Amino acid sequence: MKIIWAFLFLSSSIFSQNFIVLDSLDKQLIDLTFNDEHVQVKNICDSLINLDAKNPQNYFHYFGADALQLHEKINDSPLGGRDSVREFLVDQSIEKLEEAIQTLDDIPQTPINQFYIASLHSYYSRYAGLNRYWWAAYVNGTKANGMFEEIIEEFPECYDAYLYPGVFGYYAARLNGFNGFIASILGVSGNRTDGIKFLKLSLEKGKLVYAQALLMMLEINTVMEDNPHKAIPYFEEFIEKYPKNKRVNNWYAHTLLNLNKASRVGNIIDADSLKIIDKFVKAKFYFLTEQLDSSAKYSKCAFQNPKTWKGIIEHTKYYCVYTIWMLNNPEATKTYKSKLNNFYTSLFKLDLNNNSESKYIYKLTTLLAKEKYSEFDKFIESKPNFKNPYFEAEFKLLVGTSLFQQNKLIESLPYFEKAEKSTDRRKRTISLRYQLDIYLELRMPIEKVKSLIERVEETDYSKLIFRIDDLKEKYNFL
Repeated sequence: MKIIWAFLFLSSSIFSQNFIVLDSLDKQLIDLTFNDEHVQVKNICDSLINLDAKNPQNYFHYFGADALQLHEKINDSPLGGRDSVREFLVDQSIEKLEEAIQTLDDIPQTPINQFYIASLHSYYSRYAGLNRYWWAAYVNGTKANGMFEEIIEEFPECYDAYLYPGVFGYYAARLNGFNGFIASILGVSGNRTDGIKFLKLSLEKGKLVYAQALLMMLEINTVMEDNPHKAIPYFEEFIEKYPKNKRVNNWYAHTLLNLNKASRVGNIIDADSLKIIDKFVKAKFYFLTEQLDSSAKYSKCAFQNPKTWKGIIEHTKYYCVYTIWMLNNPEATKTYKSKLNNFYTSLFKLDLNNNSESKYIYKLTTLLAKEKYSEFDKFIESKPNFKNPYFEAEFKLLVGTSLFQQNKLIESLPYFEKAEKSTDRRKRTISLRYQLDIYLELRMPIEKVKSLIERVEETDYSKLIFRIDDLKEKYNFL
C-alpha cells in the first residue's frame, strides 16, 4: 500500500511541475526583442530555422519579435495610408505564420512543443484581430486557449501557460456587438477577475512570457481601464529590464505628464543618452513647465506630417498654438490656429474669449505639474471670479488633483464632485476616475457608492465602467 501511495505522490509531483526552462538562447532573444532589436532577433531565428525547421522554439521567438516590429512599422507609417500599410504587413505575417504552423504539424506532441504551438495560434489570433479577420481571430484564439488550459490542467505550475488564457478571458469579458455575437457562436466567454488573476500569475512566476505579461498589465491599466496610477510600477519594472524600448519609455513619460509628474519626466529627458524620447513628450513637458520657447520649438512637429498617434498630434497642435499666443505672436497664432481640428478650435476660441481666466488656469496647471504645492496654494488665493463654467470646473479639478497627490483624499473629494460638472467629457471622466480611486482606497457610505456607480454607468465610458467591478466587490455588491 505504501508503494502505491509513494507512486501516486511521485506522479503528482512530476505532472504538476513547471517544464519551462529558460536557456541562454531564450534570454538573449527576449532581451533583444524587448529592447527593440526586432530585426536582429528575426535574423537569428531565420538562421536557426534554416538549420532546424522543426524546432518550435525558434518560431516562438521569431513571431514574438515580429508582432512588436509590426506595431512599430504601423505607427511609423503616414497617417493617411496607415490602414493599407497595416493590412499589407499583417497579411505578410499571417502568411509566414501559417507556413510555420503547417511545418510543425507533425512534430511530437510533448508539453513544451504544445506550449510553443499554442503560442503561435495566439499570435495568429492577434494578427487576425489587427486586420479585423474576426472569425480567424476567434478560431485561433479559442484553439490557443484550449491548448494552454490543457497544459495548466496537467502542469498547474507551468505559469507561462497562464498568460494567454488570462488575456483571452479578460478581453472576452469586454466583447459586445458584432464581436460578441461571433464569440457567442464559438462559445467564448470571459471573466475580468479571473483574467487578471491569470495574467498576474504569468507575470510573477512566468519565465518566457514575463515581458509580455508586463506589457499586458500596462495595456490594461492605461488603455483599457484608465488607471494610470496603478500602471506606474509596471512601467518602472519594464524599463528597468528593457531600457532601450522606445515605445514604453515614451508611453511612460506621457503617463507621468498626465499625472502632473513633470519633474520625473525632466529627469528622463536629461538622462536620455539613447535619444529615444520623442518630440511630443518634450513639447508637453516644456509646455507644462512654462518653458515656452522650447515648447513652441518641439510642438511645431505636430504640423510636420508626424508619424505617431492621432490624438497626440491634435493635442500637441493645441499646445503649439497656445504657446505662440502666450509669446505674443499674433500672426503665427493666426496661421497655426487655422490648422486646429474642430474640438481644439472651439477650445482655443474659449481661451481667447476668456483671456485672463485661461492664463490663470494655465499658470495653476504649471505649478501643479511641477509639484510646487505651496506656491499652488498661494496662487489659489488670487483666484479670479470665473465667468465661464468651463474654467470654474477646470479650477476645481486642479485643486482636487493637488490635494489627491498630497494624499488628502477626503479633502479632494468635493472638488472632484464639482469638477464633474465640466462641459468637457474628458474632464468629467477624469473627475469620476479620481472619485473611483478614492472610493476604492477609503470606506465610503453605501448610498454615495451607489450614486457613483450610477454616474459612471451613465457616462458610457467603458474604461471606468469595467473598473466598477472592483468597487462592487469591495462593497459586496456582486
